[in-house]
Amino acid sequence: MGKEVVEEKIPWHFLILFMIVLGFLAPIYNTTNPLGKWMNPPHYTATIALTIICYSALTALPFISFYFAGALGRLDFFKKRVNPVTLTWLYIITLCLSYYMGIPGGMSYCASYGVFLGHRILNPAEETARLIPWFMAPPKDVAMKALYGNMHVPWIDLMPTIIFWWIFMVINGLLVVFIATLFRKNWIDVERVPFPHTLVAYELLIRVIPKSEKKVVSLRSPFMIGLMLGLLVWIPTLLLAHLPWFPDIFGLKAHVCAYGSYNVWPGEPLASIPGVSRIGREPLGVAIAYFAPLKVLFNVWFWWLILVILIQISYFLGYYTGLPDTPACGRIWCATVSPTYQPPLKSIALLSGGVIALTVLVLVTNWRYIRDTINVTLGRMSPVNRAEFERGEPISYRIVWSMIIMLTIVAVIIYLVCGINPLSAVLNVINMFIMYFATMRFIGLVGIYYRGADKGCALHRLLVWPQAPESLNTDFALSAYFNNMFGDCAPDTMCSIGGVFLTTFQGYKMASLTGVSSKSVFKVCIASVVIFSLTTMLSFLWMCYTFGLTKVPAIWGMHSCNSIVQRFANLQNWNNRPGTEPWIPHFTIGFIIVTLLSLLHTRFIWFPFEPVGFILGMGAGFEWGFWSYALIAWILKTITLKIGGSKAYEEWGAPIAGGYVAGHMLVLIPGSILATIRYFIPF
Repeated sequence: MGKEVVEEKIPWHFLILFMIVLGFLAPIYNTTNPLGKWMNPPHYTATIALTIICYSALTALPFISFYFAGALGRLDFFKKRVNPVTLTWLYIITLCLSYYMGIPGGMSYCASYGVFLGHRILNPAEETARLIPWFMAPPKDVAMKALYGNMHVPWIDLMPTIIFWWIFMVINGLLVVFIATLFRKNWIDVERVPFPHTLVAYELLIRVIPKSEKKVVSLRSPFMIGLMLGLLVWIPTLLLAHLPWFPDIFGLKAHVCAYGSYNVWPGEPLASIPGVSRIGREPLGVAIAYFAPLKVLFNVWFWWLILVILIQISYFLGYYTGLPDTPACGRIWCATVSPTYQPPLKSIALLSGGVIALTVLVLVTNWRYIRDTINVTLGRMSPVNRAEFERGEPISYRIVWSMIIMLTIVAVIIYLVCGINPLSAVLNVINMFIMYFATMRFIGLVGIYYRGADKGCALHRLLVWPQAPESLNTDFALSAYFNNMFGDCAPDTMCSIGGVFLTTFQGYKMASLTGVSSKSVFKVCIASVVIFSLTTMLSFLWMCYTFGLTKVPAIWGMHSCNSIVQRFANLQNWNNRPGTEPWIPHFTIGFIIVTLLSLLHTRFIWFPFEPVGFILGMGAGFEWGFWSYALIAWILKTITLKIGGSKAYEEWGAPIAGGYVAGHMLVLIPGSILATIRYFIPF
């Protein structure tokens, strides 16, 4: 039997006030970023939430808060208060808030309730009233006042919208908290899923604790070496953001996406290879990938290479002939020429089946664990065995299952109230679980995920709308929106439901490292969801009517992009996602491939291939350039283990990689301060 963890006493009187204040002010601080559009890499020198490797879901606020906590810990009053317990709570709170804020600037709100405000502004009053229910956005005349700001916030007029979205976010947020709690024991205690982001944060946490005897920070220590490297690499980007004359040392102004990947451009030597679209070049990506298992890293770059070969063969056979003259973004997302949508590969349809298969297989392979939780819930386990099985859990499985069922029903009812048909409403919840559960697996093992809004409509195209309806209606428009953004977009770009899911898992992981009870983690997660779902929305609305949407940086979803109509419920987009017709055979093949890889990987230890690397290699590898990070990290980690074994990895490799991430985050403190000053006092 393991050591019993005693539940800590939570200082709620302080913690709640802290979360309310931080939850209102931090979004303002993160949004007032004048460094240009989110596509600009230096833009991320001012973030306190999502970092430049945006498809990794790695956020900055937990690291920044650790630095401030470590500084306060030097004072006598805080010395005993800065400890593993309080830092674990701080990690959960700031991590959860990070996902409610998302990308620096205002762009993230386009993936959330802000897009409905934009729909009111950009469409005739009759049309927006027909499509969007009255409680999902304020009336058009109220919404229009947010364009230029400098007025009192019309809280009374906004109250129905605030109440609806608060309920929506809380219900769905609590649902994923309870689902993560259901799998806590299996993922954290039994499988010991690594969650690389948490391992990186832990490297910093143990070094900011006052008088920590576990880790002594020396300027010549591996951690400090990594930290200095992180500073040296990211400081030039910070200077480039604020000093126009500063040399572009890393070539960030030449065909580089916001997240640090290089875009292949027509006329370049690499453009002659149709399957090469992006190359990850931000060292932070390598540092994150270094914590992933070797086998998964190998599979990421290996399957990317297989996809490149398949595209090349298809090109010689007469397909994708326009790719050499198409830049990287077009190679990925232009439906008329891209192998992601067009035959013979239709990779997104293939991977959509793979993602769904991964979730199904994780559930199937853990059927005994799920069966035991059900037996405990139904009283089919003896009291002694039940006590042992539930030992270490924050609450009983009976409560967990009851809350999952109840919250699922309430979530479906909310969709029905919005005007969505019953089948679509049920599929919305199912789809959200399937997509985000797979995302948790990706991030838990590798530290990245396969993002994109193209996979979310697969179940709806199979069962509800094989083709988009001839005329747009509320049912279709909202179903398309909720499945593409809340159900299948990034958990770190204001789709906070996925962010809460990830926060809960990573909170439990951090607690397992620091020895904090899962009960206090669970309670802090619940409080974070309830508070941040409200405070961040109030903060956003205050910014809209105080500064004006036209003056909030990078808030394109509200005043320059009719996202619901032009992106999510666009009839042509719907018919091309996750692939052009016929796409179901590719979807089925993807499901079968992932099933076979999973079964063979589980059955034979020596089998070199596994499903997570397959999906990430063909997805994130091709679409976002992560293959290069996986390849470099695989080489470095292999060398580390071959030369010094696990001891070298634990004493040198992991501290250097963790230190690099910590150094990168340290630069963001002056970076965000300078950007905020520059927003209010331009220079």
